[in-house]
Amino acid sequence: MKAKAVKEVKLLNDIANAFAQSLDLEGTLKSMLKSLDTHLKLRRGTITLLDPDAETINIKIAHGLNKKAADEVSYKIGEGVTGMVVQKGKEIIIPDISKDPRFVHKTQSRKKKVGRKIAFFCVPIKLEGATIGTLSVDRETTRAEDFEADVRLLKIISTMVAQAVKLNKLLETDRKLLRDENIRLRQELKGHFNIHNMVGASNAMKEVYRLIEQVADSNATVLIRGESGTGKDLVAHAIHYASPRASKPFIKVNCTALPDSLLESELFGHEKGAFTGATDRKIGRFERASGGTIFLDEIGDFSLNLQVKLLRVMQFKEFERVGGTESIKANVRVIVATHKNLEEQITEGLFREDLYYRINVFPIFMPPLRDRKDDIMLLADYFLEKSASENNKDISRISTPAIEMLTSYHWPGNIRELENCIERAVLICNADVVRSEHLPPSLQMIKKDGASLGQTMPEIIEAKEKELIIDALKKTAGQQSKAAKELGITERVLGYKIRKYGILPKLLS
Repeated sequence: MKAKAVKEVKLLNDIANAFAQSLDLEGTLKSMLKSLDTHLKLRRGTITLLDPDAETINIKIAHGLNKKAADEVSYKIGEGVTGMVVQKGKEIIIPDISKDPRFVHKTQSRKKKVGRKIAFFCVPIKLEGATIGTLSVDRETTRAEDFEADVRLLKIISTMVAQAVKLNKLLETDRKLLRDENIRLRQELKGHFNIHNMVGASNAMKEVYRLIEQVADSNATVLIRGESGTGKDLVAHAIHYASPRASKPFIKVNCTALPDSLLESELFGHEKGAFTGATDRKIGRFERASGGTIFLDEIGDFSLNLQVKLLRVMQFKEFERVGGTESIKANVRVIVATHKNLEEQITEGLFREDLYYRINVFPIFMPPLRDRKDDIMLLADYFLEKSASENNKDISRISTPAIEMLTSYHWPGNIRELENCIERAVLICNADVVRSEHLPPSLQMIKKDGASLGQTMPEIIEAKEKELIIDALKKTAGQQSKAAKELGITERVLGYKIRKYGILPKLLS
């Protein structure tokens, strides 16, 4: 009796460890039935779960039974011992299955031996008061036995099974929520980086849109060229999310952000012990991008050593982790970008000519902002709305003099500089309109019509006065009486100023 108690303790300890070591329901249940066999010699066992929609009881895990039969067998509620246990929610013990008509023997997995009986135990698995399945085991016996101790143990184990099922349902719910959230975020990204959401209506940008649509459906390597801040990453995103790979990962690598030694590991991963500090295996960006797109930003900064390894990936579609010997297939579309003159770098021996021809399959040139003047105000209005919303400010427009400054500036930092400029203006502005004084000093120094903006005091006052009048007339749709009230002056004085500055109110309505 004492020996049996020790076996039971070991059994429960093994089952508890199985729960602790894995969140996989099937793996946990398999370990549980195997432990019953190991410690108590319960040779065959099944765990069934009720499908409430189909009203059938299906074998979830089987041990010591014919797998094909176990997969095909199911019970109706009330059918056989299993069906009766689910129906009544009470255990059933059969001392000898050959003499009990309730045992339907659907799995046909037991062979009768002379002089030996097979006892069968089936206990309900209950969760929150409802029977959700059964735990059943059998073992050979040669004499009449007291099976109560076995049933008591199986009831304890069935309670543990119920908790495992409950935990699995919670995990499945969480996984579904995560999958749904992942799909939602991907759709949001796809919408955000949709080609139609790119801002720009100039001829230069229309050509960019045409090229994106032309190359998106293919697997061709794309080389995006242009100055820093022109939006090369937006083009890469747009190509990916308009392609058949849109549901797969988009992985961006900033090639200037890491030193050469770390960049190789970042791209291709490394094996444990590959170098000092490599305490675990690391999965690289190419592996993470499997099935999707990898975007290598500023490829002109790649060292010659890394250029060789990148060329191999692009030619043979495979690579090895740092310190590894196993070749890993790379099902990845490659998009690269650079602001550098690669042709000059080839001449200077800084960039491989063979890699250049490999990446220059489909070039797209992003024009600088100074060459797309028509887009400046479209972009400025977009950034104004975005920044005002983020900073909870009610700013609806940009004044005429400020517009003239924005469109006259040469924008060496391109779109990134324009975005920063508008964000600064929004932060400084305490009214509902961005004025010239809210713009950075670099814009205040622009020359207009050959004359510097560094005017005399009377000229500055007149310019400011004209700006305020135009803004008030715009705000009031050209109605002089309302504009005068807005400015705090009489309508007569306003009329005088309008004539003085040659303002046409009708054009502002």
